[in-house]
Amino acid sequence: MSGKMREGFVNVNGLSTHVITWGGWIEDALNADHKEIVLLITGNPGLAGYYTTFLTRLQSRLGVPVWAVSLAGHVLPPTAINSLPPLRQNPELYNLKGQVEHKLAFIEKYVPQDVKIILIGHSIGAKMILEVLKNDDTRSRVMKAYLLFPTIERMAESPNGKLLTGVIKHLVPVMIFLVWVFTFLPVFVKKFLLAMHFMLRSMPTYHVSTTMQLMNPTVLENILFLALDEMEEVKELDDQSLREVNDLLYLYYGTTDGWVPLKYWKDIAQNHPDLKCVLCENQIDHAFVLRHSDKMADILSDLIQEHEQKH
Repeated sequence: MSGKMREGFVNVNGLSTHVITWGGWIEDALNADHKEIVLLITGNPGLAGYYTTFLTRLQSRLGVPVWAVSLAGHVLPPTAINSLPPLRQNPELYNLKGQVEHKLAFIEKYVPQDVKIILIGHSIGAKMILEVLKNDDTRSRVMKAYLLFPTIERMAESPNGKLLTGVIKHLVPVMIFLVWVFTFLPVFVKKFLLAMHFMLRSMPTYHVSTTMQLMNPTVLENILFLALDEMEEVKELDDQSLREVNDLLYLYYGTTDGWVPLKYWKDIAQNHPDLKCVLCENQIDHAFVLRHSDKMADILSDLIQEHEQKH
């Protein structure tokens, strides 16, 4: 199947939503040979553009349609006609609960009923998947759910969570102001500064174009709003819900993860012996898309193919 990438905006829950696909657009009829799709729910920041290298490689190895949906409010639509409802009047659209409802609405509207779904959730996307699986109709259509570096418990107690709630939370107005100032710079200056940032951190500069979308006051405010809501909502592990869907889940934990300390992996492995949760052996970062897209795609495609062969 052709792995040509397409992207665009579709209406989900009244929100203009950014989607990227490989192997056919979401509104096209699926090839009769494929009765399954891979659907990625991003982490936060929820710009699907950060996952393009990862998903391009994944699709080329699996040969099935792959879709990625950006989080609500994290990519601005291209025209003012489709402008996003403002956060302050509509917080319920952009908080964690609203993001879960957004993904359920996307699946109901765009994934044909006879198509099975392989879910991939990265970071807070893993938590969203656990919530999505509480919907009986959606759960019945899911073949497997791969949760990568899953932030599904005690987020505020993690090292990064403490930094966010103790320091960054108080700098939100300053950060939004600085990004507002950044928007007035000439485009070539903005691209140069971002390229230097990635080069100094030994990261690929192809992330510049997506980061240009992120560097917008509206987008950044939505991202930080969701991040702070996560700190309030993602507390103790939902053990009961986990047990109900453990046969669908595969959890992949990092060894150097500031959001998910090793203790979280040890606890879940001990308390849920029937749950498949493994520890990364490759020193891959939580934000794997910044440096390790190809490696993570190879690991995940091998896992998906292995599981499909067993069934």
